[in-house]
Amino acid sequence: MRFYGYLWAIALTLAGLVVLGWTTSALAASQAPVRIGIVDVQSVLNQSQKGIAAKQKLDQDRAVRQKDLDARQQEVMKLQAEFEKQAPLLSEQAKREKSEILQRKGRDAARIAEDANRDLEKRVRQAETDIGREIIAVVQEFGNDQGYTIILERSATLFNAPATDITAEIIKRFDAKQR
Repeated sequence: MRFYGYLWAIALTLAGLVVLGWTTSALAASQAPVRIGIVDVQSVLNQSQKGIAAKQKLDQDRAVRQKDLDARQQEVMKLQAEFEKQAPLLSEQAKREKSEILQRKGRDAARIAEDANRDLEKRVRQAETDIGREIIAVVQEFGNDQGYTIILERSATLFNAPATDITAEIIKRFDAKQR
């Protein structure tokens, strides 16, 4: 699976180099300097105030849901223990009924856990997408204001000199925009 990620990174890098080649040849004719910036969008997401706040909110929601799921699991375990204690005293019909109730509660708890995980994953993706769009707008604004020719995402590069990394500046500008 990681192999495809590397292929994707190589393809993006090659596409960036092609664009850079066109841009460089066009700029060479106009004698304008080429400014290249690299930004790690994931770092901006993880280190910006808005990204940290979103992560904290999602973690709080996760903790609340986990507490509810743990309570449901405890209930199932309690019913299982009661059933095991009572089983020798119960008729076959009562054993079947209690066993069905226990299985249904177990399935319900598992389904609720799966639904909660799926919902949380969806909310995480949505938050990342929404904040990511805002980050990209800040990167574009920064590039225009600072006269960058091209700004690439860190994952699309195989190598970049530390001087080309503008992630810290993007975090500062993104945080300033949120105030």
